[in-house]
Amino acid sequence: MNPQTIFSRCGTASKTVTALVSPFAKPAPVKIGMLGVGLKMHFVWAEAERRFREGSKEISALAATESVELLCPDTSFENPDALLAAADKLLAEGITGLILFHGSYTAGEIGSELGRWLLDHPMPLLSWAYPEPKGGRLTANSLCCQNFVLNTLHRLGVNYSWMFRDLADPALAGDVKRFARCVRARSRLRHGRVAIVGTGRVPGFYDAECDELSVMRRFGLRFDRMGLEVAFDKAKKFSDADVASVRTALTNPKYCKLNNVPNNQADLTIRLALGTLVLAAEGGYTGCALKCWPELFDLYGCAADGALSLLNDQGFPAADESDMNGLLTMMVMYHLTGGVGLPTLMDISLLDSVRNVLGFWHCGGSATRLVREGTLYEARRHSILENANEETACGLLIEALLELGPVTAARYQSPDSAQSFHFEGNVVDSPMAFRGSYAEVRPSGPHTAEQLMGSILSNGMDHHWVMGRGHFADDLTEFNHWLGVKNISVSHPGSLHGLKSSR
Repeated sequence: MNPQTIFSRCGTASKTVTALVSPFAKPAPVKIGMLGVGLKMHFVWAEAERRFREGSKEISALAATESVELLCPDTSFENPDALLAAADKLLAEGITGLILFHGSYTAGEIGSELGRWLLDHPMPLLSWAYPEPKGGRLTANSLCCQNFVLNTLHRLGVNYSWMFRDLADPALAGDVKRFARCVRARSRLRHGRVAIVGTGRVPGFYDAECDELSVMRRFGLRFDRMGLEVAFDKAKKFSDADVASVRTALTNPKYCKLNNVPNNQADLTIRLALGTLVLAAEGGYTGCALKCWPELFDLYGCAADGALSLLNDQGFPAADESDMNGLLTMMVMYHLTGGVGLPTLMDISLLDSVRNVLGFWHCGGSATRLVREGTLYEARRHSILENANEETACGLLIEALLELGPVTAARYQSPDSAQSFHFEGNVVDSPMAFRGSYAEVRPSGPHTAEQLMGSILSNGMDHHWVMGRGHFADDLTEFNHWLGVKNISVSHPGSLHGLKSSR
């Protein structure tokens, strides 16, 4: 199913929750600058200027589709001092990315001075050159200019990407819009704060903890830790009737075919969600990770999963089991896709080599917007706790088959999220192999499920994975380029035997 169609759905209890909780503050607008360069004395300046004006108009329209604003001067530059003055003005106006248009061949100082400026003000840079008419004089030498300037930037250690496209090239829109999405995601993360509700990781989940300073340096994202009691305290503002209204909406038989959760357990889970949303609105948080256990089981007698489902339905990325690297992965997906990715945190709990599928499972914290069309979900007590004693198991979980269609799976690896592994696939029709949130994914690229899982196991990767709606592996690859994140390659030959760790 089309990701936009899934995104446009309303969570089962979303309208009820929205009526109770203040809306989140709107994020600051993201801006990209565009500068044109050339040299009047050798090339056709009027033609370079015309191309710059037409190009900036087209880029502005493309960026706007990704909620990004383009800022650019009225003219191109051949003087480095004038170029830097324009760059300073764009910086003061809030740009977080830059497009350099090579209108014609230019002076070497343009590259060196702009490169020095970018070392002081690091941001994604897209270099754009264009093909020229053939058969007569060389009117601009745009490609060679691009080569000339990028040599200088490379030697200075400036990170960049490039495209060689005519304005009429249909591939130009994809390049520009991907760049805009990456700039938008980088900007949102650099000014983002997320909450760890429950202060620390769950016992033994070593890959859920992250090196906060490394993540702050690379991504800009900040983590605030607080106890579960803080969220429950914030939820005291809601009456029992308020909480009951959410419970009634969530367990509506029209959507929910079974509910075996005692009201008091369900209400505690709902209060955890409502209190977390109040924290988010007051603190400006853009996502959270909840410490699902043992305290919620042992001290509160409820489960976090239903709260996670409610939070994710509100467009507030929420990860299980205090998984900070998992939350970071969710945040990257969320901002790259403008929320359409609806990321959800999962385990890979099944490998079927014959059918070439991986089974993505988790206890029951996925958004109700992700429930497969034509099916109903179940409000349940915790299936893992039921393994020990069905009578004492507590809830609330939302168990469901997840929607069919294209997905991207990814994980930024602990402890510093300096490495990433991602792949694309499609959720295919299947029964629920295990109770919980479940989907079977068939890889859509050149690699098999066995090769992907073999690479995960042989490289000792983290055990949680984030599944987002849509195919956007190329976006992740480019985003990682801007942050210096290593993309881990598929390395397993695809046989059932293992490989020794290289560490």
